[in-house]
Amino acid sequence: MKSLGLVLCCLLCLAGCVSAINAKEAQIHFEAAHRYDLRGDYVSARDHYWKALVNAHLAKLDPSTISMLSYNFGRTAGYTCRLDVAEKHLLESLEMERSVTGPDSSISTKRIFELARFYYDQANYAKAAAYYEQGIPKVVVLGIEETDPIAFADALDEYSQALSHAMRANEAAAPKGRAATLRAKHREARASFQPERYKCRQ
Repeated sequence: MKSLGLVLCCLLCLAGCVSAINAKEAQIHFEAAHRYDLRGDYVSARDHYWKALVNAHLAKLDPSTISMLSYNFGRTAGYTCRLDVAEKHLLESLEMERSVTGPDSSISTKRIFELARFYYDQANYAKAAAYYEQGIPKVVVLGIEETDPIAFADALDEYSQALSHAMRANEAAAPKGRAATLRAKHREARASFQPERYKCRQ
C-alpha cells in the first residue's frame, strides 16, 4: 500500500509539473501571437494562438483565458481564409464569454460584433443582421454614442445594409437614419475603433 501511495504521489507531482509546463508554453505562444497580430502577420499570429490554445487546454487554464485565446485564434483564422475554423471558434468564444462575464458584458458584446462583421464579410447578411440586432442595444447601454459615435455610426450603416441584403429593407431605414444623425452631431469626429475586416489573406 505504501508503494502504491508513493506511485500516486509521484504521478500527481508529474501531472502538476506537466500542467505548469503547458501553462508556460501557452503564455510564450500567446505573447508571440500578440506581437505578430500587431504587425499584421496574421498567419504567424494564427499559428501561435493555436499553440497557445492547445497548451491552455492541456494546462486546464481558466475559462476566461480559453475564451480569449479561442476568440483570437478564430479572428486570425478568418483573416487567413480558414473560414469554417474561424466561425467555430468565434461562436465557441462567445458562448464561453457569456458564461464567464455574462451576456451583456463589454467582452461578450465585442464577440457579438466580431461575428456580425464576420458574417457580413462573407455576404451572409441574414446572420450579420441578427448579430448586429443583438449587439447594438448592448453598446448603447455601454455608452458607445458618446465614447465612439462614428464607429457606432459605421456599425449602424452596416446593419442597415445587411438588413437590405437580407430582404428586410423595410427595417433598414431606421439604423441608416440613426447613423446620419450621429454623423451630423459629430461632424469633426473620427472613428476611434476601426475593425479589421475578413478579407481572407493568405
